[in-house]
Parts: sequence; structure tokens; C-alpha cells
Amino acid sequence: MAVRALALILCLSGFAAAAEPESGPDEATRIKIAEYMLKTPLNEADPSLVSGFMKLDTEALPKKLREKARGKQMAIDAMVKLNEGKKKGPFRDPVPTCNPKYYGPEGVRIMAMMGSEEIESDEEEFIEQKSNCPEAQLMCEFSLNVIVIPRKGKPPLRRYYLMPMDPLMAFVAQKRGGGKTGGNYFEETKPTCKRF
Repeated sequence: MAVRALALILCLSGFAAAAEPESGPDEATRIKIAEYMLKTPLNEADPSLVSGFMKLDTEALPKKLREKARGKQMAIDAMVKLNEGKKKGPFRDPVPTCNPKYYGPEGVRIMAMMGSEEIESDEEEFIEQKSNCPEAQLMCEFSLNVIVIPRKGKPPLRRYYLMPMDPLMAFVAQKRGGGKTGGNYFEETKPTCKRF
């Protein structure tokens, strides 16, 4: 099972090249791919279908599949980012082409579908402080997602989410433990951004 998951992640590492809209599958095929991916555990999915699924425009899917498909795409994207991060090690250089995506109120349901854990705003600030990584880089290289909910007459409410297997969760555990590290456990794997 772990070998298949690793093979899948390696295949997905190259999914970023987007297909041209005209060259994609027809609507019935897109729906079948989405339905297959939603019912199939990722470690059992056909890597070629996963790659095709990642190229799907979820807004073109029937309404009942859109949010679930988007959540699955985001979970797969987070897995790929975390896997690529393991290859980089704990030291991260600034990403000049990073353009993080913020989500609106619909993002709360999507985060639940993809299995993300909500963290508090002070925990997100603690991660930035301890890692020396700005929020945008945490979003581009890790699984951090930020939901921005507009409020009438008040600043927007910001909610933060991380995947449970993200190495940034070591900082969250440290913050929840009162700022104590509990020894050197995870110290070597906690990410840090280089500052020049």
C-alpha cells in the first residue's frame, strides 16, 4: 500500500502542466473521472486517472460533485506539496512565483471534506514566528489554507487549516503545549525559511 502511494505521488509531481480546455475529455468522461476519484481511496486510484482528475475544472462539473471534487483536488495537491517538501528538507528558500489562493465561506465545507484540521489564528502566527516563513510561503509549500469570510462592518474573519500530516503541525503541538518543545522530538524536521 505504501509503495503504491509513493508511486502515485511521484506520478502526480508532474500534474502541474495544465491541459488546454479544448483537448480535455468530454463531459460524460469528466463526470466519470470525478465520481471514480471521489469513491476510490487515493492509495488505490489509477495514477493516470488521478493526473486527469487534477486537470479537471471543478466548476464545469455538476453542482453535486463540485465541492467534493475540489476538496479531493486540494487534498491531493497538499500531499504532493508535502512530499516535495520532504525532498527539500527543513530549510526553505523564498518562492518568488508563489501566488497563494484564499478561499471564501465555501472553503469551510471543502476543508472538512479534505480532512484538514482547523488551527487558531495565534497558532498560525506562532508557526510564522517559529519557522520564519511568511503566510504566503506556508500556503504555497505546505498545506496551510486560509478562509476569508467577509463580515458587515467588521474586518473579515480569517480561519486557518492544516493537513494532519503536515510538518507544521509540530509547531501547533508546541504552541498547544504552552510553547514547550517536549525535548528535541521533531526539532530537526521543523521547517524554517531562509532569510537573506
